[in-house]
Amino acid sequence: MNFSDVNVLGNLINTTHGKSSSPSGTYSIKVDLAGETMTMKYSTIVHFASERGLSSQVVRCAEEAIQRLDEYLSLIKKDFKGEAGYSLKTTHVGGNDNVELIQATSNSPRKIAYYRMNRTLTVG
Repeated sequence: MNFSDVNVLGNLINTTHGKSSSPSGTYSIKVDLAGETMTMKYSTIVHFASERGLSSQVVRCAEEAIQRLDEYLSLIKKDFKGEAGYSLKTTHVGGNDNVELIQATSNSPRKIAYYRMNRTLTVG
């Protein structure tokens, strides 16, 4: 990718100045670009009903995160093609997810946590 292409992609993934990554405000997607490596970071707040249901709820959160990251990547690719005149090629090279508990009490089975997923891609 040349400087012009990096500039186009950088403008598309920039959500710091008045552009939101989530129309509803229930989740956040941020994208970092370092050389030819693009990292997509998804985060949301989730409410877990109980410890027993935690694993099934995490699976549902992961499916939702993958769907939203795929939709966001498709939008980036569509907008990039419109501005640069050719398709952006990406290759998935890895990723991870985690759950960070932020509130739990012994009086209530309900727990509040951050769910985060990172997806790393190469661009070219």
